[in-house]
Amino acid sequence: MGLSIRPVEPNELLLLLQLAERTFREAWQAQNDPAHFEDYCRTHFTLERFTAEMAAPAARFYFALQENTPIAYLKLNIGQLPSTSARLEQPLWPGKPLQIERIYVDAPWQGQGLGERLLTFAEEQARQTGATWLWLSVWQEAPRAVRFYEKNGFRIFGTETFWVGADPQPDWVMRKPVL
Repeated sequence: MGLSIRPVEPNELLLLLQLAERTFREAWQAQNDPAHFEDYCRTHFTLERFTAEMAAPAARFYFALQENTPIAYLKLNIGQLPSTSARLEQPLWPGKPLQIERIYVDAPWQGQGLGERLLTFAEEQARQTGATWLWLSVWQEAPRAVRFYEKNGFRIFGTETFWVGADPQPDWVMRKPVL
């Protein structure tokens, strides 16, 4: 496949922003109320917001590239715990967590194992940072995504709300030990 994964450089912020919005729209636009969805996109896909996210000390953005063209991206947050508003059905595991906040693959590249490669990469990053478990949240109305994470060793341990504009959407909070 000729795939490489590397950190997003600060001068690639606009490229990241464009890929992020395009893949988010591909994944979720058809399943959401247009007004709420556009409100979310208008407030979340801005240069100012992405500049702030990239500057956060615990945040790490990565591109997956095919022949130097970004085809997917990943955002990790080192040491980030689920929010205090999350309703956890099981206690947090001891040790240091690593959150997979975003993992998006451009539509033409889906179904080729890239998501699994990105999850493996996230596990490698977890080991390198001393994290002992990974976690993420995924929309409950996305059974294909839930199955993908379950197939890759993640298990549900709670719920939280993800807001798309003024529309509260229930997410599963899932985790996996780093072995």
